[in-house]
Amino acid sequence: MPNEVQFQRNPDYIFRKIADESVLVPIRQDVANMDSIYTLNSVGAFIWERLAQPATPADIQLAVLDEYEADQETLMADLARFLGEMTAIGAVREV
Repeated sequence: MPNEVQFQRNPDYIFRKIADESVLVPIRQDVANMDSIYTLNSVGAFIWERLAQPATPADIQLAVLDEYEADQETLMADLARFLGEMTAIGAVREV
């Protein structure tokens, strides 16, 4: 995944923290699709918050490394997978 590509979250998804869980719910025409609720772990929620503004994978990686202790190689692979999965469901898009 080229680092110059920028990603941003899709405004058609609502993000909420409920108790100790972070969830994404897709909405269509002000109606939530309750069949497609996605739970994010703490790192996923952190990345989601960073995607309020367009960001490259390199930008996100640096932010995660500043916040969490992580192996850089593992983080790169996990980040690529996360962005791929979020793009596949339409929660994140390239800009």
